[in-house]
Amino acid sequence: MSRPKVCVFLATATLGGMGKALVQFLRTGGLDMCDPVVVAYSFGEPCETEFTSAVRESGATMACLHQRWRYDPTLVAQALRIVRESGCAMLESHGYKSHVVCACLHLLTGLPWVAFVHGWTAESWKIRAYRVLDQLVLPLATRVVAVSESLGNQLWAGARRRMVVIPNAADPEEFDGTPGRNIRKECGIPEDAVVAGVVGRLSPEKGQLHFLRALALARGRQPALQGILAGDGPDAMSLREEARRLGLNGSVHFLGHVGEPLSVYRALDMVVLPSLSEGMPLAALEAMMCSLPVVATRVGGVPEVVQDGRTGALVPAADAERLAEAVTGLADDPALRARYGEAGRERVMECFTPGRRAERIVHLYQHLTSAVRA
Repeated sequence: MSRPKVCVFLATATLGGMGKALVQFLRTGGLDMCDPVVVAYSFGEPCETEFTSAVRESGATMACLHQRWRYDPTLVAQALRIVRESGCAMLESHGYKSHVVCACLHLLTGLPWVAFVHGWTAESWKIRAYRVLDQLVLPLATRVVAVSESLGNQLWAGARRRMVVIPNAADPEEFDGTPGRNIRKECGIPEDAVVAGVVGRLSPEKGQLHFLRALALARGRQPALQGILAGDGPDAMSLREEARRLGLNGSVHFLGHVGEPLSVYRALDMVVLPSLSEGMPLAALEAMMCSLPVVATRVGGVPEVVQDGRTGALVPAADAERLAEAVTGLADDPALRARYGEAGRERVMECFTPGRRAERIVHLYQHLTSAVRA
């Protein structure tokens, strides 16, 4: 069967969830089974970011849309030129901006269009408006790929009828090496400390505020417990202020954005996901791949990954007391942490491998391109 040629549109500068999932696909079989052209965006700057560097390192072909204004109508004309010059036979989009661009391209060219949905946030009226725009545009796609069943159920009816579910994955090769940094040493964390960490963007929907409150409660019962927050985002300043207010100075450590997640996971005894909403939590998959137990909220696609009482503990969202109880229970029981961690790695290796994910995506490409040729 011929190799599908796909134009993949994604507007991101960092290797967050969407960017990391795409680069993982390229590195773990995607480039062997199809010919992607990854289209990034620049805003008055050269198209050189953490994301574009990772795409180029994977060996994939790169192209760039040059955005002059926040809402730049020339993006569609630029994208159309890239599609025609590259000879792409399929469109793929990630995120609301790329969904809109690909909807226009789909109508102009008739090419099949696959729209990936990774989840939505709701921290401002503007973001909520983008979510509505997404829901209005997605029914135009040939197929909509949701990263979890829960997320797919949030799609409006028109998009849900075109939906398939392809969950995220964790690559064992990324987490079996030697970390470049000793974060415990950098932070001055005592050897006998039990460390609970949150990995992800510092924004309201990720629930780090509830983690800090839970950590303050848990330290009253387990004084050796310390916390790490790895990531950056709009809530960074307010979370630092809340940590000071709770008296957590010296016992919670803000790392900012860390380009090498393995260093973070190797510094932890457990990973906490205090999210208020989730699509398919990549941080949970990565933690389980690193044989770490996970304490998470029972939201979105989290229960599709974390098995309560087998690979970790699930608690209600925005409940600092229940979160503190679960964290303390694991902090007090090293054997339980080891058992959950081992079961978590087994689960990821069985159900969430990047090779299987890449095969499912390329199979979808082949099915859609074959239908067009027929």
